[in-house]
Amino acid sequence: MARFDLSIRKAVIDDAETIFSFVAGLIDDHLPGQTPWTSAERIKADGFGPDPLFEAFMAERNAQPVGFVSFFRGYAGWRGKPMGIAHALYVLPQERRTGAARALMASVAKTALERGWIRVELFVEEERPAIRFYEAVGLRDLHHRHMRLEGDALQRLASEA
Repeated sequence: MARFDLSIRKAVIDDAETIFSFVAGLIDDHLPGQTPWTSAERIKADGFGPDPLFEAFMAERNAQPVGFVSFFRGYAGWRGKPMGIAHALYVLPQERRTGAARALMASVAKTALERGWIRVELFVEEERPAIRFYEAVGLRDLHHRHMRLEGDALQRLASEA
């Protein structure tokens, strides 16, 4: 497929249903059969409400959505600078290896530079095929462990405060 058919644009509230379908596809890629934990309504509220928790770009080929990336601002404490965190990147299976994912990540990188963010980070599970893509666009493996506090463990620790 020709790259010139591809366009990237900032997501708007009317994209919430499409973003939800892409999130469902991303979840299915990682956990086949798992029902999404979110909804289009939640995406509308969280991404397009008065205090958005994330931003997104949409990839379109011939005016049809083929992928998205969501990201948000974080803080690089050791550097004392803002940074970007790419949260979810998804491209339809038939559109993979066509330049859509690279164009989406390039848009996040451009946004980072325009806003003075020092870097862009993302988390990816070990052994995922996407790691090769991320390395190809310039991300490097920091060999850090991604750790999570949730559920009962979150409740237990919070009760100590």
